[in-house]
Amino acid sequence: MSVETVKLATIINTVMPEVHHVLRTEELNAFIVLRNGIQNLDKHDVLEIVEATINNAKRSAIYH
Repeated sequence: MSVETVKLATIINTVMPEVHHVLRTEELNAFIVLRNGIQNLDKHDVLEIVEATINNAKRSAIYH
């Protein structure tokens, strides 16, 4: 099993470039650890990663 760390932007540009425009820079710059490499990801996997990244970004947001 190989482990690879890549930015979400790299994953999006490789697997689902059509959703790039809906993500914020903060989300696109998030580092993602992949167990089996980027080549084994499908669209469903990417959507799960995007969802988790957005939820993580929401937790660190400060609301007024």
